Parts: sequence; structure tokens; C-alpha cells
Amino acid sequence: MTILPRSWHWPDNPVDRPGCVSVGSCAGDLWATGSAFRSPVRDRRVEACGVRTGQRSAAMDGVLLVAHGSLRAGADTTLRAVVAELNATWKVDRTEPRQALGCFLNYGEPLLEAGFAKLAAMGATTVRVQPYFLFGGQYTRRDLPQRLRALDRRWPAVGSVLGPEIAEHPAWTRAVMELALPAIDPSDPEQGCLFVVHGSRYEPAVEQVRRMTGRLREVLSPVPVATGYLDVEQPDVLTAASNLYDEGIRRLCVVPVLLSAGRHTREDVPRAIGLFQHRHPDCVVVLTDHLGETTFLTPILRDLVSKAIDLDSATVEATGMPA
Repeated sequence: MTILPRSWHWPDNPVDRPGCVSVGSCAGDLWATGSAFRSPVRDRRVEACGVRTGQRSAAMDGVLLVAHGSLRAGADTTLRAVVAELNATWKVDRTEPRQALGCFLNYGEPLLEAGFAKLAAMGATTVRVQPYFLFGGQYTRRDLPQRLRALDRRWPAVGSVLGPEIAEHPAWTRAVMELALPAIDPSDPEQGCLFVVHGSRYEPAVEQVRRMTGRLREVLSPVPVATGYLDVEQPDVLTAASNLYDEGIRRLCVVPVLLSAGRHTREDVPRAIGLFQHRHPDCVVVLTDHLGETTFLTPILRDLVSKAIDLDSATVEATGMPA
């Protein structure tokens, strides 16, 4: 693989670009200790997703970052690093969450139920459950709300607030851009960019990917942009890359929009790109790190967690997402 030098920088004011919002503009300085956790949480109970709180007006006591999980060793490294960073940041102010824990829906340890039980045993009265998922597929729109309802019945004194996927944050596309920028030469007319996502049958996820692709096209213009899917949807990665080649692209930046270093990141994406390079040896391909490696995700996740403080009158649909 060839790593191209950084020749293009993020615009000085991303807010001026269509569909882009800077991280700082969403909640001030996201790294300012304590700034996002000092508003009271009003009593509320939302039956639809098992959200429940008791009589209290304090900051959130606990945070669960919930990932899918993987059988591959080391796949959870990024999640654990994010959790450690969040805890280190929150430690400065005693009014902030008592602790953040990472947990999994499948495969990894601890599972969601064990993480929730640990926070309850530590005395948490409200838990902010933040999906460590990019898009709104089956796991966040069906499985996670169902399991939280069961936890609500088991721990009636502990309230839970289910947050949105990462793609619902207005600045998340910038994290994707940070991976692409060092590998793109916008002055090269043969430069193209391919963003790789998992794929989903759920319309919320399909729409979120559609919005992501549209924003990236706007910001990267005139560089051609395409999206390739690892599963369920089309075009697959090989086809999407080949389509760009047919359009005259000979320098291709490939960005895995994936959170963990699991099978898709370590095996599926390199395999597809290897097949593409075998068919088109005259095309220079730069495969970037996966999205989970970017440091921009930590402030974005912290900002998503802080939104629970402002859910005074929010209604939550059966999907578990704010209406």
C-alpha cells in the first residue's frame, strides 16, 4: 500500500460547508471538564423502551457503551480506549457520572446485562446506555431496546436512558473525513474515494448511510465518492471500487467506516481490495485505518452521553430512539 502525504486540510470553518458541523459547535468545548453534566434530570418514565428514573435531580450516575462484540482477539481495543478516556475526563468533576463501562451485545465480556448489574451494584440510580454502533440497524432498533426492557423489570430502582447511534450526531461525518484527508490528493483528476460500510436491511441505517454519502460528496467535491457494502446491500466493495475505476479513477482512497478491529476490518475489506488490485494493478490504492481508530469519536460519544441531561420532555418511540 502507498501512503500519500497530507495535501488537503479540513476547511477552517466546516459549518459553512453543506451538511457539516464542527465538533466544537455542537456543545461548546467537548473536552471542558464538567461543562456538559451540570443540568438536572427531571423525573420521567418512558415505557416504550424501558426507560425509567426515580425521584432525583442529579447528574447521570453511570454510562454503558454497548458494542456488538467480536470473537477476534483485540477487536474491543478501541472501545476500551474510549471508555478509559471518558473516565479520565470525567474524574475531574465529582458531579459527573460515577463510571463508564464498556459492554457487548454478543460474544465479548462483559455482556450488557453484566455491565448494567455492575453499575447497579455500585449504586447507580440512572444509567445512560450509549450504543457504540454507527447506524440504526437491528441491534440498536430492536435487540437493545428489548434487552433494556428486561433489565428495567429486573432492576426497577435503576433508570435507563437509551441514546442514539453515532451517525445521529451532527459532527460524526467529520470523524470519517479525518481518515480520508491524509490519503487524498484533490488536485489529481484520477483521485477517487471509497467508503466501506457494513450494510443493513433496516431503513434507518439505509437512510443514515445515504446522508453520510451525500455529505461526503459535498465536502470532497470534485473528488468522486462511492460507498461499498460488506453485506446485505449493493454494490459490494469490489463492485463499487471497479465502478470508480471504470470512471477513470487510478488513485483510490479506501476508508473502512467500521468501529472495531474485527473480521470485517482485518479480513473482508483487505480481501476485497486485494481482488480489486489484482484486476487493476495500474490503480494505486490507499487503505486507511478503520473509523474506530480516530480520536474524533471520543468527544462525539461524550457529547451524545451528555444529551441525556436534556431529555426533560423527550418522548421515546418503541424503537428506543428520541422522537
